[in-house]
Amino acid sequence: MNMYVFYDEGNTFRTGSIISETDNNLQIISEYGKHIKIKQSNCLFKFDIPEPHTLMKEAKKISKEIDTKFLWECSPDNNFKAIDLATEYFGHNPTNIEYVSILILLHNSPIYFYKKGTGQYVSATFSAISSALINIEKKRLIEQEQEYIKNQLITGILPKVIRENAELLITNPDKKSIYWKALNAACTELKKSPEELLLSLKTWPNTLTLFKKRFVSINFPNGLNFPEFDSIKIIKNLDLSDNEIYSLDDKNTTEIDDGLSVKELSDGAMEVGIYIAAPGLGIEPGSAYDISARFRASTIYMPSEKIQMQPDEIIEKFSLDKGKEVPALSLYVTFDKNCIITESRSRIELVKVKDNLRINHLEEEYTESNLEDLEKDITCSHWIRPLWKIAQKLNYARQINRGFPENNSYIDFSFYLDGNTNDPNTIVHIEKRKRDCPINLVVSEFMILANNLWGGLMKKYNVPGIYRSQQPMSRVRVGTIPLPHSGIGVPQYIWSTSPLRRYIDLVNQWQLISIIENEIAAPLFSPFRSGCNDLIGIIQEFDIRYSAISNFQNEIENYWSIKWLTQNGIKKTTAYVIKDNLIKLIEVPLLVNIIDMPKIPKGSVVEVEIIGIDELNCKLTCNYIQ
Repeated sequence: MNMYVFYDEGNTFRTGSIISETDNNLQIISEYGKHIKIKQSNCLFKFDIPEPHTLMKEAKKISKEIDTKFLWECSPDNNFKAIDLATEYFGHNPTNIEYVSILILLHNSPIYFYKKGTGQYVSATFSAISSALINIEKKRLIEQEQEYIKNQLITGILPKVIRENAELLITNPDKKSIYWKALNAACTELKKSPEELLLSLKTWPNTLTLFKKRFVSINFPNGLNFPEFDSIKIIKNLDLSDNEIYSLDDKNTTEIDDGLSVKELSDGAMEVGIYIAAPGLGIEPGSAYDISARFRASTIYMPSEKIQMQPDEIIEKFSLDKGKEVPALSLYVTFDKNCIITESRSRIELVKVKDNLRINHLEEEYTESNLEDLEKDITCSHWIRPLWKIAQKLNYARQINRGFPENNSYIDFSFYLDGNTNDPNTIVHIEKRKRDCPINLVVSEFMILANNLWGGLMKKYNVPGIYRSQQPMSRVRVGTIPLPHSGIGVPQYIWSTSPLRRYIDLVNQWQLISIIENEIAAPLFSPFRSGCNDLIGIIQEFDIRYSAISNFQNEIENYWSIKWLTQNGIKKTTAYVIKDNLIKLIEVPLLVNIIDMPKIPKGSVVEVEIIGIDELNCKLTCNYIQ
């Protein structure tokens, strides 16, 4: 005759056939056919009849017929054994089936009975039961509401509570909330992402609005408005430069950070002035302006719109707008007749820019052939031609230092919108400009020169700064040590020429101002001193913030690139092969992966057909043609 055991395995009752036993353990074959060992202390009873299957089946049937509340009323107030309660309830020594039915009911009624050990329980108090029942009803109502919201979403109805919390639900959802659970359940059933489902329900009028609201929700949780600010530091007793200064910027630029002048000296030498807006003179480190700029990290650019790093009052006071006397950090570099640097000096002064020249208006005029043809009449020729000559020499010298030529064949794209920047139907224009075009070369070479020389100035005076360096065949690193930048071909390099729109530049400007004002004593007076960790913290914060900004700017540009293709009815286009199946379109700055494209050498031009557009993820599906 088989002998069976009924035992407690954690929160589950089990049965098994006994093979052997000792005082402490039993070897059994579980109901699933496995050989296992259990402790004697976990056994509730041993039996030979009925068979385990019949025992459990009949016990479950009886347990459903027992009134739980009545059983609770029959139970003692203190700890009790299940076998004793079964005896009391049935009025006789219970059968195995009756005993198990009570065990099952006790186990399945945690509101009324608390387990205190194997086969032992204690009855809950009346107040505890009442509280638990209230909580169960609350849970039922919550689950009912959750199911209702889910069903509304599935049937194409957008509940008000989902609309009001939409940005939070896709950026930082509370995954324990009924709203997230309802949205997630609806998405699972419909096989859509939360963004896809909410867009389909017109939570946002279009994908563009979603992109912007999602970015703001994550990066500006308190909104885009600037806080209340202190007054700007008063700037006194600055001399006014008498040089003829011009700036060169994109047509939509309102934060004019830099300007240039050039003056002929004796013996064919030239003096170039590089002028950088100086908000560091008016903004105190640690002030509200500083805290705000540090949080924002950079001006965020989108086609025909932007989110400024600095408030309007700072831009108005320090931008190098034509005709205004504004403070500047000036770098004067003297070049001999062979365009070799013989001297450089820095100063703080007032400047008055004669004109803010716009690249878009001049790029067709400032061509290489026009600049080389001295008979050709071009705008500000007395200014641009000597700068162009020196810029070429600077560029050549950097190539020598690099040890290999710089790839300037890349195309820069500029986006302009004709109308509402939030309307996806607004006409988008895309202008292309080669990086090695004269106008780009002039601006970039003198900004590189300033960032190199000023980095060297901080190194000379042992004033810490934030440097960008690169070892050969390695990535660019940002740190406080002045190391060479092999990618640019300079002995050290900082960001310092865009202090109105990038926080790192403002930090470095404070350090440079300290050097100009204090010279050899600058290490004692600079806002950031050697040995402190403030700059490391700034670098870490900036890297995180700037990465998020760059990703967002790319997303918006990719969106408008797709719109440009659509608006111009382009179905077939050309692209460069980047690597393997990865291509880059020539007409717009979009990367596309093409499945099953034949192996084609890197840099080759291929023709592709656009067969699908994923606007939400800003991706194209293309077929290779030839």
